[in-house]
Amino acid sequence: MRCWLPISGGKAMPRPVNERAGAHPPGSPVVVGPADADPEVVREATRQLASLVALGSEVAAGAGVDLGGGFVSARLAGAHGDRRDAVLAALKVLGIDRADQLGDRNSTLVALFGPSATKPVGAAANAAIGEERWPALQLASAASDLLGPEQVERLLALRAPEGIDPFPRGAASTVADHLSRVLSGYRQPRRLNLIISLWDHVCAQLVERERVARRPSTQTREDRIDRLRERHQEHFDEAIIHHIDGALGAIPGVAAAARWRPPKWWPARDLGHLLSDAIAATALLRFARTLSDEGLTVAVEKHYSELVAADQCLHDRDRTAAERRSKIYNHPARPGCYVHYLCEHLQPGQPVNSRIATAVTERAAMARNYGVVVFDAIRSLISELETWLQDDGLEWRAEQLPKWRAATGFSRAPGSWEQPPLPGPRSDGQEPTLAQRMAAAPGTDPAKVETPHDLLWLADLADALAPFYGNESANVKHEPQLPALTYDAPVPWRPAGSVPLMVAEAAQLVAFGAKPPPRCRSWAELIDGISADAVIAEANVGSFPVPAEVSDVHGQTVPGTTLTVELGRDPRQLSEWSAYMGNCIGDTWYAELADDGQCVLMALRDAEGRIMANLDIRRGSGGWQIHELRARFNDLVPPAREKPIQQWVRTLPVARPALPEPMVAVPPVRARSGSARRPTASRLPAELTNALVAAVGRELASATSALRTYAVLAGGLGRPGQPADFDPGAAVIALKRVGRARHVELVGTAVDGGLGALVLWQATRVRPLAAAVGSLDPRLRDYGRLQTLTTRELLPRTLRALVRSPEIAPAYAMDVVARDVRRAMGGILGSAALIRSVARKPSPELVCALAIAATCARRSTMDDVVQLVPKKRIKVPGFPASKLFDEDGPWQQAMPAAAELGVRVDLFADRIAEHGLLIPADLLGRGGWAALWTRAHRQ
Repeated sequence: MRCWLPISGGKAMPRPVNERAGAHPPGSPVVVGPADADPEVVREATRQLASLVALGSEVAAGAGVDLGGGFVSARLAGAHGDRRDAVLAALKVLGIDRADQLGDRNSTLVALFGPSATKPVGAAANAAIGEERWPALQLASAASDLLGPEQVERLLALRAPEGIDPFPRGAASTVADHLSRVLSGYRQPRRLNLIISLWDHVCAQLVERERVARRPSTQTREDRIDRLRERHQEHFDEAIIHHIDGALGAIPGVAAAARWRPPKWWPARDLGHLLSDAIAATALLRFARTLSDEGLTVAVEKHYSELVAADQCLHDRDRTAAERRSKIYNHPARPGCYVHYLCEHLQPGQPVNSRIATAVTERAAMARNYGVVVFDAIRSLISELETWLQDDGLEWRAEQLPKWRAATGFSRAPGSWEQPPLPGPRSDGQEPTLAQRMAAAPGTDPAKVETPHDLLWLADLADALAPFYGNESANVKHEPQLPALTYDAPVPWRPAGSVPLMVAEAAQLVAFGAKPPPRCRSWAELIDGISADAVIAEANVGSFPVPAEVSDVHGQTVPGTTLTVELGRDPRQLSEWSAYMGNCIGDTWYAELADDGQCVLMALRDAEGRIMANLDIRRGSGGWQIHELRARFNDLVPPAREKPIQQWVRTLPVARPALPEPMVAVPPVRARSGSARRPTASRLPAELTNALVAAVGRELASATSALRTYAVLAGGLGRPGQPADFDPGAAVIALKRVGRARHVELVGTAVDGGLGALVLWQATRVRPLAAAVGSLDPRLRDYGRLQTLTTRELLPRTLRALVRSPEIAPAYAMDVVARDVRRAMGGILGSAALIRSVARKPSPELVCALAIAATCARRSTMDDVVQLVPKKRIKVPGFPASKLFDEDGPWQQAMPAAAELGVRVDLFADRIAEHGLLIPADLLGRGGWAALWTRAHRQ
């Protein structure tokens, strides 16, 4: 058998896969077949593979699709996901008719739903595939690990609304993992109900999103608003021109017209007309919204009474004048004309023919433009009347407003309307608001208390306009004389909801320590419960340290792109990113790396605020380097975008640590010529160096057992099946050079392979250099910063030179490796193999350190724990007895060791007060804590 890579064009011969590791991109699609196959057969197989990938994706190649001629599709090592993802991707291309190309039907069912798949499940799956209900198939496959066969059948029968895809992207394997995190604590019936609730929740969100997006498209274009505004203004100008002609003559002079002042009742007349227009536009807008969302029949049933009430606000004479033809625009000047048409031609429960339905739709399409024109006209008129209102006030009684309220009620609560009313003719400027008047007369009908001066009807118009701009209602800010109403506020961009993203969001919160509520009936209740608990969990996590040299890149644009940088600073942010991206950046692993300062996480957003990629950068020998760069759902970033990102990362500054001051200041020596020589670096006293070298030699002579343990641990650096063979000294140097992640892997593998935890613990207690420093004469030990040799602190220049000397270097390497291995043991605290090994051969320090770590660690690190001591108690049972905060007791003595595991031991007292002393449950055997504690003291 042999592998071939497909080629573009189809004319050249396909290339055999190079067996050298890393020769081809991980997960590349290939064809696998007989090594001696005819070249034309190979070419046809690769052509079939290219077609499969083009119609589906590279994921489909991993399903082992029969390509003919003895060839099947495959992928090279390094691909994401599992076989179920590949089978689902391939089925979308092959369909029900060609599903046999995936091989045996039973094996396909097992790949999708596990070994417990039944014939009814297979029949339901075939029905879903035949009807191309891919979202239901993907969800059922993802949830099959948590459900029984009959429940999987229920999921396979799910149907999404027409044109709605609740599972557009995302791997079923990833969703399966996320569902397991969130729902594994529930029984199967509740799991099924929550998953179906999730489906319904996503579908409802997507349907609503489509409704909101569709509303503006049902309206006449906004560029026609100016023509309608001119038509509306022309109609109102006709009335005042006619009045001037009557008062001053047919053709008044300019001076006479300039001196003319409208009568005091004129502003109330104009505002009365505009109030009628506002009521008509509000009714038309509400009708148009329901018409767009739910159709004509529902709109008539729901809004007919409102339309009738609005129609009564416009007299026949005024309507006839507004309908006169105009050269400016062919639509009527006032919205009440179209409200009247709807009332004449629509009746609840009566069928509507296609001609009338078309005419109704055309008139409802003007609702938004009428609303904008009337709203602007009202605001403009009140602003122009500011001086008039302050001097004379406004005597205004609008009969149409109480009738409108009687028919439609209030969309905003009158008791909360705090807008200062327009001043009346005898106003002192301190008239009570509608809310104040309602409070003073409890139980009174609000329609009898409201006046047109309150302008609540103007807020109704703004609220009716808001849905056509993506807002549920208008924003209101109460100001003197005129409220600031914003119906067209920019809508923040939100990602479209989907099953994978909603499950990912919940899973990330659970990963950070949130616990799903024990009882919840819907997915919304589940999310509310997790979110409420996540607030508490996050309080213990804190913010990530961001190196100063890259802290200012937040908000910058990556050169050569339109992408803006957002720095990751806390777990909640990572969770939000992951919920949209559908990737694993929200996992605890990334949060812990960022919390330790080992990486800097970023989101790269486009001009509209969408996250296009997540970036993980880390310091390397040559500067900042990209450790991981992924688009949504772990897709690769396009090369055209990846290249400028790589170039930008390489230009990021790398801070150089400031060198410490010399321990002994040496004055510069002047040359005879008068020029100053460069000061020489201070040197350690010979007495100190000689004493330290002698002490190190003695300590190394007694470290042979620890060296043998490190040689066993370093064996994991070899190839699989071929452990590395280091002599003890070389093993320590090899371990010193590997990173933290590799140390965690080595320790986990060694413990799984039988290396005792106590043996490893005792080896890490051997610190030759620390012991040598501790044995020095106090006069020498206190010299300069000699104590930094025993910690992770940055060494002064003189000490860096010291630890490179051949006499000291082996001891320094052992100290570093001991601390690194301790930290790695902290990285596998949840390992069952580690806990069992400690239970077999415990020691007081090791048991105390694990219990302290379990008490202080994040809940996502060690889940299977039991309470050993109740909260706010300090006495620990067992023989010998102990107290948690006894300075000379085993618990406080073990604090430094627990800190070396990487936990926040400074939180120990708080955790004891919060939930008591915890211990890994697997440590307790038949005899419980008493037996374990006694056995630890016998070792």
